[in-house]
Amino acid sequence: LVVHVFAGSSGDGSPQKAVEDLLKAAGSPIVAQCHLASSASLITTAFPAKQAYLASSLARDLFNRASELPEHLRDCLRAAKVKFHAGARAVVHNAKMADLFRCLQLAKHHVMANGAAPPVAPPVVPPTPVATPTDASPPPLADSIHQDSDEVQSEAAATTAREALVVLILDRSVQDPYAGDMANPCNRLQEAANETLKQLSTKDLGSLPIDTAIISYGLGSDGQTEVRTTFDGPLAGRAIVRNVELAEGAIRVEEAETQVSNGAGGLITIKKKTPIYFDVEPAAAAAPQAAFDAAAAILREWCDRHPSGSAPIVLHLTRGIHDAANIDAAAALIGGTGTAAGPVLLYTIVATEAPHKSLAYPDTDSDIVTEDLRALWQVSSLLPDWEKLQAAKRPYITAASRGFVVNGKFDILSDVALNTVTGDVAATA
Repeated sequence: LVVHVFAGSSGDGSPQKAVEDLLKAAGSPIVAQCHLASSASLITTAFPAKQAYLASSLARDLFNRASELPEHLRDCLRAAKVKFHAGARAVVHNAKMADLFRCLQLAKHHVMANGAAPPVAPPVVPPTPVATPTDASPPPLADSIHQDSDEVQSEAAATTAREALVVLILDRSVQDPYAGDMANPCNRLQEAANETLKQLSTKDLGSLPIDTAIISYGLGSDGQTEVRTTFDGPLAGRAIVRNVELAEGAIRVEEAETQVSNGAGGLITIKKKTPIYFDVEPAAAAAPQAAFDAAAAILREWCDRHPSGSAPIVLHLTRGIHDAANIDAAAALIGGTGTAAGPVLLYTIVATEAPHKSLAYPDTDSDIVTEDLRALWQVSSLLPDWEKLQAAKRPYITAASRGFVVNGKFDILSDVALNTVTGDVAATA
């Protein structure tokens, strides 16, 4: 373990060069970087997991030159109640005195964790098993991340429902991936995607047979389009996951306080838990075709296995800056896929960087400002069974409305998915 503590430039102008020279013949040590703050007013960044969120070039350079925290050092941080994400690296930028002390504590914990093993205890003879009474009550369920969901689902609905597939395609692109703007389109779209996956696993949809897939795309460090097609965390490596597995398969669960109406004109504060499935960093812009080609492969395989299933749903979450030709080409890649219930339904959620009027399911492109957004509206599918959607207090939905939302919430997905899965809707392309 090497803990590098420094406050600025070294004699040769690069504090990292001295470290690299020391480590050339040292194998593969664990390297922790601790940069001391020059002022108490500076914001400390501790143990980041994503380089893209580091604002300065020095912080990003430290990230590249530090090791990912091994499990025994993560245990040290947990014991100190330090929050960190999966993939956290041993980096502290603009460290204060408490941060420096914590970095030095890593050395102590590292020595303790790699000390001599304790004597092996003699084997314990297990007690004779006791038969469990047949009328014993089941143990109480553990606290769930979906406490706000319905506890009892309709068993009859689950047995008569057709299997369904919902594919989320997330555009990671932003104008400046290294700007450190937490309100960028990538983060806003991630929030919408994570909320959608939570919705698919809870309430009315939780007991229905809905498969999910997640895809993200952006420009990689090699200048080529990077497409990711599998889940992370407990579900790592899987391209398709049934919705009932999502509750226990999140990368992590974030908790935040929010205010809601108390029904009497006031507000109450509640804690909202959000499972995180998408946890990707912003990237430079890339064309969508490669991501849609990956989606087409998933769709074909799923439709071959479920020819009588519901029409698959693809939800494209994007900042809306793509050439019209690329949009048309991407949509064409999935256009020929479907089941006996109908072709793929393509819906679009846009989070713009430049100001744009909020739109929800428009039936015309008259309020759409850019040609790129018009092209996205044009390839978005018409809403199936629009009369029912209109009757559910949505008078703005018409026969020509498309599944297209700009700077807003796609709040009809639950209705559309529920109706298609239970067989009440004939899909409309």
